[in-house]
Amino acid sequence: MPKTPANETALPSSRTTSSDTVFAQIRARILDNALRPGAYATEQDLAESFGVSRTPVREAMVRLRDEGLVELVPRRGMRVLPVSVADMREIYQILTSLEATAAELVAISKPAAKDLQALERACVAMDRALAKDNLEAWAAADEAFHLHLLKLCGNARLEQIVRKYWDQIHRVRFITLKLGPKPHASAGEHREIVAALARADADTAQRLFREHRARGVQKQLDTLRDFRLDQV
Repeated sequence: MPKTPANETALPSSRTTSSDTVFAQIRARILDNALRPGAYATEQDLAESFGVSRTPVREAMVRLRDEGLVELVPRRGMRVLPVSVADMREIYQILTSLEATAAELVAISKPAAKDLQALERACVAMDRALAKDNLEAWAAADEAFHLHLLKLCGNARLEQIVRKYWDQIHRVRFITLKLGPKPHASAGEHREIVAALARADADTAQRLFREHRARGVQKQLDTLRDFRLDQV
């Protein structure tokens, strides 16, 4: 069997590519609530939907299970897992700790002004989206801020863990965003964090991030309580 030359990169197999594509599409359906919490989907149904064999679907299901988005049920395929209020509390305890650490690491690295420009652009996009009452655009800009902060911290493992838990509460965040009060203060809180990062003030950056997360989480939990949503 011929070997790939050392100076060339082997192309991914079509099966791997197919599995990645199916995974991404099922994941998007879950995060966007097209596949709602508690919904079941069989390998056969998904394979027919995507026009692929059952193998890449099965591989995608295993990855989704490992990310905490679904459970695998014998003879029934997968079930989309709901997120309860208790789940939310636990997940945000993890996120608050890790993201505050990320903010601290960024400040310690003494970022250049150009490194922080993407954070400011995200704040501007949040303000513009909110002025137009475009909550989807606001949520995208808010996520861009948090994800860029993670990239700046330079810890790939920390970023990977945070992204995993973000996915688990993505749909809950958007539901509470639509039901609860508008997040007018969020961009301003982000800018205070950016200012602390620009000063390389690690203690303040970490503290501000924890306070920012605590306020946001409490608003989400209050909204779930007000609408009597024990799980989403």
